[in-house]
Amino acid sequence: MIARWLIGLSLGTLIIAATSPWFVRSYVPRTFDDVRQRVVLSPGEAYRWRAEGYATTSVGPHGMMGRTDMPESDGTRVLTLALWGDSQAEGVSVADADKLWYQLESSLGERGGSGEQNGVDVRVLPLAGSGDDASSWRRQMPLVERELNVDGHVLLLCEMVDLMGTVESSDAPASVDSVDLSATNRLANWAPDFAIHAGRNLLTDPQTTERRRLRFRVGPIPKPAQPTRVTFRQETDRVAAEGWIVENLNAIHAAATKPIWIVYAPRCPLVMDGKLRVDDPDGFLWDIVERNADSNSFEVIDCRDSFRDSVASGVFPHGFHNGQFGNGHLNAVGYQLIALEFAKHWRDAGSRKLPDESPGVAE
Repeated sequence: MIARWLIGLSLGTLIIAATSPWFVRSYVPRTFDDVRQRVVLSPGEAYRWRAEGYATTSVGPHGMMGRTDMPESDGTRVLTLALWGDSQAEGVSVADADKLWYQLESSLGERGGSGEQNGVDVRVLPLAGSGDDASSWRRQMPLVERELNVDGHVLLLCEMVDLMGTVESSDAPASVDSVDLSATNRLANWAPDFAIHAGRNLLTDPQTTERRRLRFRVGPIPKPAQPTRVTFRQETDRVAAEGWIVENLNAIHAAATKPIWIVYAPRCPLVMDGKLRVDDPDGFLWDIVERNADSNSFEVIDCRDSFRDSVASGVFPHGFHNGQFGNGHLNAVGYQLIALEFAKHWRDAGSRKLPDESPGVAE
């Protein structure tokens, strides 16, 4: 019996090891990027995502997800835009050619190796990262302006909570001396991805990353809380919310010297509890951003009407076949709609914010 148990255990593990790339995300080494002054995935790696969507992302310089090259000067005028946001802008759920940065370049011009618009080659650097918020964006903006010669910033805002943090005076970049990645990188290099994933899910809750509790503990099972953004309006004092948002907008304006576009693309419409919710519960918070845009010289782009029109035609900008239909992260359609809205605004007014004379080219 023991022999049969050991044989079954071994064969089962081998089957899981062989098929795990189809179902399990990958764990790749990380490095400290001197330009962005933060920990990023190591350039040259391939990051596999399977939990929601089904794609493999190439990691480029400075931890850029999906872009493996830097814009080069070929004698033409190049405008370099930095794309900021959280996991919604990072786009590991979709293929590299469907990511937002690529679709922005495509929408701003004919992409046959260039995204040319009115004689200008427009390039987008995807610098968004999962879990990033206003504090991370404003900390990195002056760094990439100086080191990568960025000419403008595109900030994808999908959850208003990303602008709700208190502005701290300790937003200084981390020091490479304070970052020790040796242990985690050794684990990523030598341990199988499925083993890391199994151990992580055993010890922590995959949704909250908090330490997991035993399922058979005594007592009733707690009802899962609704998403933060849906209950945010009832839980937050409006006066305090406006103060936090204005403070963060002012801090972003102070951190960057180049033009900034804020693109609003929330999970709206949203399928929840089997019902389609069309209204944006964070709409009053976005109104605060719009009211303060002019004073901070921001251009604002609202994608909600475009999303609603798409859903009315039966195509959802959020969700995947292996996730929550009409919910979750942006899909390829969502990115395309955002890119088209941005290009429309760019043609109407946005490009006038950029310098007329030869802007810098990232090297």
